[in-house]
Amino acid sequence: MRRYQGTETVKPGFYFNLRRLSFESVDKARPLAGTVDDVYRRVPVVVLFLVAPLLGLAFVLFLPFIGFAVVPWLLGVKAVQLTAGAAQSTVRVLRPGWLPALAFLSRSKRAGTKPDKPDTWTDDVQKKLDQPDDDES
Repeated sequence: MRRYQGTETVKPGFYFNLRRLSFESVDKARPLAGTVDDVYRRVPVVVLFLVAPLLGLAFVLFLPFIGFAVVPWLLGVKAVQLTAGAAQSTVRVLRPGWLPALAFLSRSKRAGTKPDKPDTWTDDVQKKLDQPDDDES
């Protein structure tokens, strides 16, 4: 069997692309579809008539198995999507809301400056903390 490249002008007939597993029917002389990297082989009509029933039989025999294989595959894909979505939501909730890269240095008080008014709450808390406990023995 002679090899034909994509974009090569061929005479009418059936051509098979092994890489894409596809047949191309050519009615009149024209270039084949694809690129120069695509390789086609001409298939005689007699061979096509002999192989077509076998391909149909293989399709009919394996169709139920294909269905039994596709359903678990689809369920598995959905399960992966659900767990990935749940994991992303969990990480989004558990992620801390602080941004360590932002220092906000311009908002701090300058060193050595005293506040305008005394902080009475801080003074009261400091006094309570400094008092000895009566319950300690």
